[in-house]
Amino acid sequence: MRPLIWFRSDLRVDDNTALSNATRSADDGAVALFVISPAEWKAHDYAPARIDLMLRSLAELSRSLDALGIPLLIRAAPTPEQVAATVVKACIDSRCDAVFFNREYEVNEQRRDRAVIDALRAKNIHASPWHDQVVMEPGSLRTGAGNVYTVFTPFKRAWIRLAGEQGGVEPRPSPRKVASCDVRPDPVPESVAGFECPRAVSTLWTAGEKHARTRLTSFIEERGRAYKDRRDIPSVDGTSGLSPHLAIGTISPRRCIAAAVAANAATKSPLDAGSEGLVTWISELIWREFYVHIVSGFPRVCMHKAFQQGTDAIRWNDDEAKFRAWTSGRTGIPIVDAGMRQLAATGWMHNRVRMITAMFLSKNLFIDWRRGERHFMTNLVDGFLASNNGGWQWSASTGTDAAPYFRIFNPVSQGERFDPDGVYVRRWVPELSSLGAEAIHDPSSLSPLALARLDYPMPVVDLGRSRLAAIEAFKKLRPA
Repeated sequence: MRPLIWFRSDLRVDDNTALSNATRSADDGAVALFVISPAEWKAHDYAPARIDLMLRSLAELSRSLDALGIPLLIRAAPTPEQVAATVVKACIDSRCDAVFFNREYEVNEQRRDRAVIDALRAKNIHASPWHDQVVMEPGSLRTGAGNVYTVFTPFKRAWIRLAGEQGGVEPRPSPRKVASCDVRPDPVPESVAGFECPRAVSTLWTAGEKHARTRLTSFIEERGRAYKDRRDIPSVDGTSGLSPHLAIGTISPRRCIAAAVAANAATKSPLDAGSEGLVTWISELIWREFYVHIVSGFPRVCMHKAFQQGTDAIRWNDDEAKFRAWTSGRTGIPIVDAGMRQLAATGWMHNRVRMITAMFLSKNLFIDWRRGERHFMTNLVDGFLASNNGGWQWSASTGTDAAPYFRIFNPVSQGERFDPDGVYVRRWVPELSSLGAEAIHDPSSLSPLALARLDYPMPVVDLGRSRLAAIEAFKKLRPA
């Protein structure tokens, strides 16, 4: 057998289910394939920063595969509908008789993969899809009634219970080196038209699985145990920074969880007891799993639909000026503006600030959460549909969140709590750098003369009144 391994969002050699199994099946060499599909990427709102990181990681992957005797082919599919024919042709040209790939769970990806499987079967080529993107395969966890979990806490309990029954979380075996074949690798392009990334953003993100593994090790050893206490402070490096690598698959969730468990080995229940920092980080990884299961079980969330279908009746504000104030970081709310400017400058935003900015758009400005979801995806280096959609619907109270719809963050209070000295705000909103901690999160409280000296707008909305208006709008959706 000569298998073809079709890479997508799994750009690594380590702990790669399809690759590991393909090399164990190969007795006549193996070939790898990556399909450049700009129209598909545009339809998915992928950010230039994400594509840039992906291409640079793909170049490293090509070198790692070469060391295993596997050439990497680069092919282009002008439209999503041409992906199937592209994969089949690459398989035939390389004289491969099977295609191994790791499943993706978004609705368009599942349709694409079904089309590929059908096209391969028509040519008598074996299709071998594998579960890899999350630890627990969608469908493997069900409620007592046999339904998909729609609340995180019972999902997490079931996830941990199943992990225990399976003997823990173990990475896949390393791939084997295969016999060389007569297929030559293709060069990886440095860029793709329509996804050019500014160098100032590109240089912020080191590519490849080797860096991802190094960052995982340093996080676990240096910051993991303090994660619970520091993860919500946007001015410090308290998070793992691995979300871009999880998004494109230069590291696996299994490898991350296994590393956290190994560091937390002193406890009998390392997934949910012991170091509060490590188990909190594991919980965040399980949140990612939860949202993938939601995407798989409720495809409508991939199609611009609310998880809570009744909220589709909400009439959102169509205020373009306020939306542009939000995207440009000129709302007059410092913590919101700092987050939006960080996103524009770096392709990333601290997770606590993502929640603050998302809730401000959807609750205070009462602008459709889908507009914010798309803006994030088109800018985020770690854009991942399941997590981004889940986070936005959580913030807008249209998603799976079990908390009441009237839970609305006050962004001023959030800034005072998580950035008490204003370090984060001063970095990204430098026109406020002269203000003391007592005023930096609410400069509108200054005297008119002091405010006039700042090149900073007044708030675009009254926080108190807009909060009450949002609550009233949600109340109308509920029966008396």
